[in-house]
Amino acid sequence: MWENIKYYAIALVIILIGASISTGFQLMEGLFPEIHPLNKLAANLSGVTFGGVIMVLGFLRDKRLDDERKRTASAQAETKTAQAELKTVQAEAKTAQEEAAQQRLRAETAEAELQRLRAEQDADNIAERLRRLEELNGIAGPEPESDLRR
Repeated sequence: MWENIKYYAIALVIILIGASISTGFQLMEGLFPEIHPLNKLAANLSGVTFGGVIMVLGFLRDKRLDDERKRTASAQAETKTAQAELKTVQAEAKTAQEEAAQQRLRAETAEAELQRLRAEQDADNIAERLRRLEELNGIAGPEPESDLRR
């Protein structure tokens, strides 16, 4: 806008000068009736007309609207880019959640297997202790080949 201020200032000066000249011609009409046609010409070509033309030039050279359109287009492009990135991040998050669920399932399966193995080991340890106690006390137990886990 500041680059077009000179056009607005020039238009204002032209309007003021034109209005002054036109007023002067109207005042001189009584003194010099022969300049009456010049008064009409001055009124028709007054500073309002010239100032209006200069103002129109100032408005035409005003780039604020174009700058705002460019800024809007740029913001829309950034919005589209951000939306595409958001969709990508959401897809990655969904994939990560699915992988986490699979890892959780694997961990639960491994934990269950570990519990089963510990239970087997505990059962084997108990059976081994019973055999040792039976041997120490002289009690005959089942054959070592037979399994107590039945």
